[in-house]
Amino acid sequence: MLGTIFHYDGSDFLVKKFLGKGKSGFSYLIENENARYVLKMIHDEDCPYYRFSDKMNSEIEAYDRLRHLNIPMPVLVFFDTKRKFIIKEFIDGLTGTEAIAKGLITDSIFLQLFKTYQRLKKYELNIDYFPSNFVIENEKLYYIDYEINPYLAEWDLINWGIYYWVNEPGMKKFIETGDASFINEFIDKGIPYKKLFQEKVDDLIEKFQ
Repeated sequence: MLGTIFHYDGSDFLVKKFLGKGKSGFSYLIENENARYVLKMIHDEDCPYYRFSDKMNSEIEAYDRLRHLNIPMPVLVFFDTKRKFIIKEFIDGLTGTEAIAKGLITDSIFLQLFKTYQRLKKYELNIDYFPSNFVIENEKLYYIDYEINPYLAEWDLINWGIYYWVNEPGMKKFIETGDASFINEFIDKGIPYKKLFQEKVDDLIEKFQ
């Protein structure tokens, strides 16, 4: 895929960079002399701790819902349900995982993360709070994945996602090795280490909740 030409809207784009793999697809940076976008190719792979109905339509519906709720996120530019791909705005910044590993998560970022969580909880919704689903550009936090779920406390920010955001040493090792055991106590269930970071998480909850 890398280095190939992707045809979209009458233009040719070079598939420049692999950005990552998620539960629903593979994301790539595509660009030409006029624009840069994110191309997400939807895959059919199963996830051991998550069940999809229709990945493509779920992403489109989630995008519409999140935009309506004013959650900062990249604009959906185009989608093709037959070829199963999405094109969205490219936000040029560090992913949450990269920022965590570099020790760059500020109080401003945590505040934005908690505000997003509080707004979505009000509407009984969860998003995927894993840090790679966020990008930070100029101290602004964007949710770059198009995924929402009915609210369940065990998968919300304060009971699940935040433990990844405070695990700087584990995130460094995870990025270096790809080994999820550095951030997950139970890999097959997607459950992070909690006891080691409980005091820090409690402090964040008291400060920003």
